[in-house]
Amino acid sequence: MNFKRFCLLAGLLAIFTILMPASQALAGGGAEPPPEGAIFEGPEIWGVVVMFCGPSVGDDIATVRFKRVVDCNVETEALVDLGWALECPPDEASAAGHSLPEGTTIFGKATPYITKVKNFTKEDNIVSFDAQFKYWHR
Repeated sequence: MNFKRFCLLAGLLAIFTILMPASQALAGGGAEPPPEGAIFEGPEIWGVVVMFCGPSVGDDIATVRFKRVVDCNVETEALVDLGWALECPPDEASAAGHSLPEGTTIFGKATPYITKVKNFTKEDNIVSFDAQFKYWHR
């Protein structure tokens, strides 16, 4: 294991340890497409998604850190899923167009939907990207 990969995994474990008690779990839902007839609305927010892709489906770990600026103050929220139900996205195009599990709330609004993906990186079994989210409801 090279030093860069070790530092990344150690950083992920530190983030899990710090954020776990205060974060909202995704409950093993994984990304899913919104249902037909879903209504999409703003505001748009950005989040950083980091996924550890395990040897089989269900062994994946996903974290999302959201950030927004309100009245010159930066607000953040984080989500952690220790049993991501779907496979890690192989490329940028497959990461967009999915939502977090229905009922997941970020900054008091449900349910975040990935509209854009930037800076997609895949190194061995770790995937990371910046994602723009909007919200949807039925």
